[in-house]
Amino acid sequence: MTVTYDLYKVLELERSWDEKTIRSKLKERQKFWTSRQSSCNDKEQLLIIDELMNKIEDAYRFLIKPIKRKQYDEALDKAYKEGIIKDETEEKMKSLLEQAMAYYRKGNIKLAANCAQEAIDGNLNDPKAYDILARCHFDMQSYQKAIDTVDTGIKIYTDNLDLHWLGARIATVGTQNYDDAQIRVNKLIEIAPNNSIGHSEQIFLHLRKGDEDLALQEIDSYISANPSDSGFKRSVAYDLDTYSNSCYYYDAASNSSFIADKTSYEKCLRLRNKAVEIYSDEHTQKQLENAKYYGTREWDSWNIDSIKSLTIYGIILLFLFWPVGLALLIIDVALICFSFRPYWQINKTYVTGEMGTAEKLVSVLGDYAARFGGWFIRFIWKLVIWFIRFIFWLASGGPFR
Repeated sequence: MTVTYDLYKVLELERSWDEKTIRSKLKERQKFWTSRQSSCNDKEQLLIIDELMNKIEDAYRFLIKPIKRKQYDEALDKAYKEGIIKDETEEKMKSLLEQAMAYYRKGNIKLAANCAQEAIDGNLNDPKAYDILARCHFDMQSYQKAIDTVDTGIKIYTDNLDLHWLGARIATVGTQNYDDAQIRVNKLIEIAPNNSIGHSEQIFLHLRKGDEDLALQEIDSYISANPSDSGFKRSVAYDLDTYSNSCYYYDAASNSSFIADKTSYEKCLRLRNKAVEIYSDEHTQKQLENAKYYGTREWDSWNIDSIKSLTIYGIILLFLFWPVGLALLIIDVALICFSFRPYWQINKTYVTGEMGTAEKLVSVLGDYAARFGGWFIRFIWKLVIWFIRFIFWLASGGPFR
């Protein structure tokens, strides 16, 4: 095993913690970064989130099982000794705002909020302080505080597009006050009619309200009128990806999200295909691949006993009584086909505890067919035994003895 970075430091985990504590902390990190995606339209931040989520997956792979963890720790120590990993000190911040931005990107929300608030109290002449503080309140789910912070900043920096955009986004995603969000989007378009930021946010609001067809129509219309506006394309593509996360089912028991029905799978695939069509980059491509994964078929062995029985009985009866043998083998093939199921369907069975209607019918048919095959072979066998006995009876004189 080759280790190139320290999972403990990257994910702020104490090496002295036991596996149970590490698992608990990883669940918190995963939930936090999944939530962060909904309020982010910055490519750099999204790529950072993707990278962090990958590292969290690595931590689940290596740090929560004693044997795997021991192997990782040994490889980590070796990497430090050989200089593959260097323990670099954190760069000192030159200002409170810089510290707030650094803490925010690392996920230290309380420290980021404290630094941003202190910068605002010190009358720092920079709207970014209000931006960071509002984002911190949003991440802590204090949505009204986030809106109030944005509005306070807007009173000072009246034409700041970032603050107006953030206010509209928080009203849409956080407080879910769509009327307020629409007013803010209108203001954004009024301030900068020739800037795509307001138009893209209008489309995001349509999506969140469930007006998907209207959103897609407006995307096509805007691109047709402004084919070279790459900023708009990137923004709406990211928003389509963000909105498509609503297609995922969150399972509290496993603290994970996945697609668990056909309608959600097709909807997610349609939205993410559209995102790639509009703006293809590393993030949108990865989101599309993640959605396609749930259409991958995987063998599910819940009918394996019936399949084995039908295969054996079908082959035997194919020689003894071919119509019945052929029928059993046809049912066997159907059962095998239905045993290769897409992941969304497997997840649906997990969530609902029930198979789909077609699966259930084929499964029941396979079960009864297997029972019938066994009964039929036993019947044939008894018939043969009876016939042999009858022949011997006749040969021994039968009724003429």
